[in-house]
Amino acid sequence: MTTIYLVRHGQIDANVEGRWFGSTDQALNPLGQRQAAKLGDKYDELFPLVSAVYSSPLIRTVSTAEGLSGDRLSVTTHAGLREYGLGELEGLHFDTLAVKHKFFEKNHQDQDHAPPGGESINQVRDRMLTTLQALTQAHVGESIVVVSHGAAMAIALSCLLRGNPYPFDDYHMSNTGVSTLVWDGAWNLLSFNEIRHLAPPLPATERDE
Repeated sequence: MTTIYLVRHGQIDANVEGRWFGSTDQALNPLGQRQAAKLGDKYDELFPLVSAVYSSPLIRTVSTAEGLSGDRLSVTTHAGLREYGLGELEGLHFDTLAVKHKFFEKNHQDQDHAPPGGESINQVRDRMLTTLQALTQAHVGESIVVVSHGAAMAIALSCLLRGNPYPFDDYHMSNTGVSTLVWDGAWNLLSFNEIRHLAPPLPATERDE
């Protein structure tokens, strides 16, 4: 049995502002840094017997991975874990994507739809599944941490658990949410979007957006 602890990165300003940052890089904001540190504080409870930590190469995921791992394990980046990139539509507000560009409507109609310079849902599915399968094969019988992004992981989980990468909203995790995915001949989700490391509750102004 191979266990993969899927972790979403800590909060960035774009999360608060409601803008899509896929391939766009942005550092963790102060709350995101504290969220990552809280993962590290609960490391032994959340990630028992972990042998490796992998991360998307973007700074928000690397910082989260380094925050949770500390001096325990080095972080290995993997390009296959990066976020769903939107090319020319990067950085736009979700309302603008929906109303002006009909982005979500087009995705609903065709999962091969990709904005100029960006990816389709099916392309994200393919690289995420290829990456998770490769990491599983490289760590048979072990437990690993994978730090990635909200949309990319949701697409992968939807495909692994329901056989279809869309719609994937049901599998979108909170910032620094932890999900436990196990391979033992089939994929099973043992827990989803655990955020107990953030307790006691943060003030309203510091909650995940």
